[in-house]
Amino acid sequence: MQRLLLFLYLFLVSFTLNALLINTNPDPNGEPWVSGGISELTPEQQKAIDAIPVLVLPEIYKERKAELPYTIDNSLQPYFRPIFMQSGESCAQAAGVGYLYTYEQNFFRGTSADNPDNQYPTHYTYNFLNDGDGSVGSWYISGWDIIAAGGCPNVSTYGGMLWPSTDPSTMFKIWMNGSDKYDKALANKNLEQIAIPVGTPEGLETLKQWFIDHCDGSLAGGVVVFAAGVGTDFERKVLPDNSFCPGESVITRWDKDINHAMTLTGYNDSIRWDYNGDGKYTNDIDINGDYVVDMKDWEIGGVRLVNSWGSTWADSGKSWVMYRTLALSYLDEGIYQNVVHSVKINELIKPKLKMKATINYSDRKDIKIIAGIAKDINAIEPDYTISYPYFNYQGGDDIGMSGDGNTIELLIDISTFLDYTLPGEIAKIFLCVEQMRIAGGIGNIETFSIIDEEGTEFVSEMKNVEILVNSTTYVSVILPQAMKITTKGIPALLPGIDYSSTLSAEKGTAPYKWDVFFNYTEIQNIDPYPIETLQKLTMSDTNDGYANINLPFTFPFFDKLYNSLTITTNGAITFNGIYEDVKTLADVNNTKTIAPCAADFSINNKGGVYYHVNEDYIVVKWVAYIRVIGEYGGARTINADFAAKLYSDGRIEFFNGTFSENVNHICGISNGTEQSTYIASMSFSPNPNGLKASLILTNPYPYGLELSSDGIFSGILVPTSETEWLINFRVTDVNNIVAYKKLLLSLAVPGEVLTAPLNPLIAKNEISAVLSWDHVQGATIYNIYRSTYPYRDFVRIGTSTLPSYQDDEVLPGNKYFYYITADNTYFIR
Repeated sequence: MQRLLLFLYLFLVSFTLNALLINTNPDPNGEPWVSGGISELTPEQQKAIDAIPVLVLPEIYKERKAELPYTIDNSLQPYFRPIFMQSGESCAQAAGVGYLYTYEQNFFRGTSADNPDNQYPTHYTYNFLNDGDGSVGSWYISGWDIIAAGGCPNVSTYGGMLWPSTDPSTMFKIWMNGSDKYDKALANKNLEQIAIPVGTPEGLETLKQWFIDHCDGSLAGGVVVFAAGVGTDFERKVLPDNSFCPGESVITRWDKDINHAMTLTGYNDSIRWDYNGDGKYTNDIDINGDYVVDMKDWEIGGVRLVNSWGSTWADSGKSWVMYRTLALSYLDEGIYQNVVHSVKINELIKPKLKMKATINYSDRKDIKIIAGIAKDINAIEPDYTISYPYFNYQGGDDIGMSGDGNTIELLIDISTFLDYTLPGEIAKIFLCVEQMRIAGGIGNIETFSIIDEEGTEFVSEMKNVEILVNSTTYVSVILPQAMKITTKGIPALLPGIDYSSTLSAEKGTAPYKWDVFFNYTEIQNIDPYPIETLQKLTMSDTNDGYANINLPFTFPFFDKLYNSLTITTNGAITFNGIYEDVKTLADVNNTKTIAPCAADFSINNKGGVYYHVNEDYIVVKWVAYIRVIGEYGGARTINADFAAKLYSDGRIEFFNGTFSENVNHICGISNGTEQSTYIASMSFSPNPNGLKASLILTNPYPYGLELSSDGIFSGILVPTSETEWLINFRVTDVNNIVAYKKLLLSLAVPGEVLTAPLNPLIAKNEISAVLSWDHVQGATIYNIYRSTYPYRDFVRIGTSTLPSYQDDEVLPGNKYFYYITADNTYFIR
């Protein structure tokens, strides 16, 4: 089968390469109905198409009793733009951006697509993909990739519905120029691609539900795009009088050479075409002689097509397409891969860091623009880089950067770098211009800067830097400190005594949310699958049931100790003594849980949930099953056994036994937030049998103390042999900017009481304060504490073996309060 698929793919490449531009309009003086605009698929593009997530019809729709409406047409929605004529071989961008992306953005925002402010131009993406030539085609996924990376301007910002130029010599070459325009485009980058296989009745049902309500209960449905052939074997007819919609255009078959992208906006279950000429319209007779009755034999029903060939084509730019063509191979005059594609629009995450540059270069196809970052501000090259699907050896030979000139001012989202380096750390941001030809163009990087979320621009001192030949040119700028935790230290801790310390942060947007970052690490699990003698738990239900177990030890998990566990049938362990639904990754993210194999498991009298517990550990084992509904109906059972072993020191071990087949499950732990979730590597494996993993907490924690969301670290320490803890505190502001800081908490051990230091004096200047006091008999060390308040929030800032101390971390205009303790009575370990 793999060899067959490879042969078909190579065949597609060959005919695509040789496909000619075809004007199918019989009127030579009419609007050109041009096909031939689907480009050759590279192996990378084919891989990207195959990797697009498939939209799965939710179970709730499969169980419905009400029938679907027999017809719907979303081209009549206010979100769908008026019919237009594509220019050049831009059909993929006309369908994918001009129609579909415009529709989905307007639906998401509740706006009308008859306004240029709410329409999106085809040639913004097309001119990155066409080598500066209107006779070169593209794929709609390539346009969507550009939008996902850099957004898309609306027609008003771009300067035209198709292009910002009417000059035939430049209209296919123009790249948008101006950082303000690219900044506006970044407000429209919130998409994710989806695929809907439509070659079966089940796939067609998903498509129809997408047309009705986006498969999520929305008030209106979506639209899709696809690729097919409109060459010599392409056949467009007129629906007969005894069909629904008589006299309207209908496509009964496609050409085998894939050369055109189009948009589907709805369906009609009652249009008809007599393929075998028997005078009947059937969906239950084998009309193609393959001895199988399937969708390829259907003569009833079709989808609504909108083309980009203007309003003179077919019925004012629209036609019907028989369902049968969705199921046929493209070699048998069907559509490409029997799949349609669309996008989902999500809430926009505002860019938090942007890169702005002005580049002058004479041959843009020679260069690639890359963003980079280094944590070492003295670095001359980045440690980590990001490439983009635009400004990437594109645009055609001997064409300047903007298409009608050599200079372009651009703006690119580099917010990803804020995940690479912790907020509060200084970093170095690079603009990297890679040049690939010795005999290429010439030019320079005129200016470079970065802009933070608040609009503050940090300009590089490197200006008019020549772009090197056959090399990479780097310019850079320092990213200053962003939000940070300002607490310098936390007081020592006395056993059995109430403890409290307040943390602080700056340069973020209040209110702040605080928590402790726990560093769980996955290590190799070398232990065998548990063989202990097990007792069977009595679960509250065989499906979505639970049972509670008391522990003879305290189990440390994140910031708390537990004496009992709640075990669910779904392969999860929780802590609240009630049933909590943990089956999916989203459930794990939102629940404090240990999930050795979370999925929709049930148990029966042949299996169950078992356990063994002693003073050192507990083993929990599941023998469970999942009922799976097949693609074509019917159900099958997947059996599985797996186990978890929890130790009194906090270690967690996972074990998979035997799975009758793979099951989509989650293996990991969470403290109830996505940021605190750790997914084990054994998750998502295509063969789960025998897999193991172990998770350990790297640093000890002072149990009994908790950090409130507003930054108060307090409690009474639970007795422990530990004497110090390095705690990684985390603060998040309202814009989800995060800062971390590790602070050392030490145990103070009571001893002989000494007298307090007397006669303290302070000598100060603009940058430091020098403290002195009388020596205390018996003291071996002195502890110096400081606060900006007279009676609270004192933090130890240092120690001294002499009765003096110099504080060099003071700021002009601030008030500081100090107190000093004499030590060997409270020896800070």
